[in-house]
Amino acid sequence: MRKLRFEAGIILLILAACAGGIGYAKPVDGVLGGIVLNTKGAPVNAAEILWQSADGTAPHATRADAGGRFRIAGVRQGLYDVRAQAAGMTSEWQHNVVVRPGGEASVTLRLSHRIPRPAAVRPSGSGNQTY
Repeated sequence: MRKLRFEAGIILLILAACAGGIGYAKPVDGVLGGIVLNTKGAPVNAAEILWQSADGTAPHATRADAGGRFRIAGVRQGLYDVRAQAAGMTSEWQHNVVVRPGGEASVTLRLSHRIPRPAAVRPSGSGNQTY
């Protein structure tokens, strides 16, 4: 009887180990990285990087380093849209950047478009007017 319980215990331990290793394995995240360049092709220090899921949800922001590079670790697998802005300029959105588990997606973001300035609001005697 003891031998039967011992064998049953071993079998249960093996099954539990297999189930824990297969059924509950944490997915491996990827990395989203790249560089931001100005209109002359030089790296842009501390540019703001905007990234979100390709469906427009979960927006995030980070900064490039002094060499214009950025690296965002721990990004879940999927499609992402990325752009940069700095010094009153912005890049085009890079759409559907693919991040794979354990991989690194890399983009080059080129600043070229002026960020539109909001209209100035001036006080007047009868309320605010936009000019």
